[in-house]
Amino acid sequence: MKKGYLLLLMLCILLHALPVSASMKRKPVELIFWHSMSIYQGDVLERMVQEYNNENPDIKVKLIFQGLYNDMKTKLLTASKTNDFPDIAQVAIEYLDVFVYEKEIEPITSLISEEDRSDILPQFWNGVTREREIYAFPFNQSVQVLYYNRDAFRKSGIDPDKPPKTWNQVIEYGKKLTKDFNNDGIIDQWAVLISLEGVFGFTPLIRQVGGEFLNEERTVALFNSEEGVKVMKLVQDMAYRYRIMPSNWTLFEGTNAFLQGKIAMGPITCAGIKFAEENLPWELGIAPLPFVENKSVLLGGAGIVIFTRAVKKKRAAFHFIQWLTSKENTIRWHEQTGYLPIRKTAIESFELQSFHRTHPNYKVPIDQLPYSRPPDFTPYLPQIDQVVRYAIESIMINKGDPRQVLDLAAEKANDLLKKEEEKE
Repeated sequence: MKKGYLLLLMLCILLHALPVSASMKRKPVELIFWHSMSIYQGDVLERMVQEYNNENPDIKVKLIFQGLYNDMKTKLLTASKTNDFPDIAQVAIEYLDVFVYEKEIEPITSLISEEDRSDILPQFWNGVTREREIYAFPFNQSVQVLYYNRDAFRKSGIDPDKPPKTWNQVIEYGKKLTKDFNNDGIIDQWAVLISLEGVFGFTPLIRQVGGEFLNEERTVALFNSEEGVKVMKLVQDMAYRYRIMPSNWTLFEGTNAFLQGKIAMGPITCAGIKFAEENLPWELGIAPLPFVENKSVLLGGAGIVIFTRAVKKKRAAFHFIQWLTSKENTIRWHEQTGYLPIRKTAIESFELQSFHRTHPNYKVPIDQLPYSRPPDFTPYLPQIDQVVRYAIESIMINKGDPRQVLDLAAEKANDLLKKEEEKE
């Protein structure tokens, strides 16, 4: 009996001394992260996630690209039918209401520290807050700026250090920048392309003349007001009266034409600055978005939404999000993409101010933050966006009367908004 006891004791000591096998170690918390960043931004995000995983062996973030924002929305809606959501996902701020309205996501208000509340700019919180509850953490945020070809300005006798400040100046510059180089009757270089693709192109210009896209309660469309008609007449005149802009090019076509030097200037998201600076065959200039009467730009982009309901995963997800949006990482994200830094401490930092001295194009979108606002949110904004896109296409390509076309579009938008009221 005594001998058997000693053998058992020795066996226990030996087992205790052996290294723990891989299967017996505590497994890291795995987080599935769906994202919408491609090309430059995607590469930067992948490097950052890999760095986080290396620094945090207890948490493993698995990054999965799910297409652009609209693709992401579609895949998340599909996931809602099978309850097969990722743990976290990058959701465009204009699509956030879809998931809030259907109660697919919970508020994270209680998780936000006072430090984060005060350090992250109010504009960014406004983009992810609904009824005083925060549903996403701001991440990649952007505004439109005016991209322009400094070489084309010089060749046309325009000082490249004095870009147009107003849309009237754009028309004035446009008369010099629109060129038929070989006199064959075909325009070889257009001055500008204002691609008012839906809500994000149209809203800031309406606000620039004192109007709004929707009313404050988000129950009635206002984009067919005098202000909306005035904006569309201005843009229509650029194409047909002044002939400084093509009338039927999409944003994709216009962006390609800009890259080839066939368009001298145009509003584009600041998120493309890094790519443009490194790939354009001519010198890029970045200026604030021109204005009509008042300065106004639309704040766009996405936030990171926590879909998991598991306490352990939610805690790990929030740890990752805070790391990703820290002062140091929001500076890195800005410098390597062009997206806005979201923290005051980052904007005021010596590092970023030094970077802007040598890379002045990146500072322009930050200077626009005081007059930036997100769009007018509603769960039906994606559908209203499509309605407005068709309306603008009718005005610009078919020369439709702005008032008649916008009135018809507003009726369709109001029908959608009425559905929201009936559900409530």
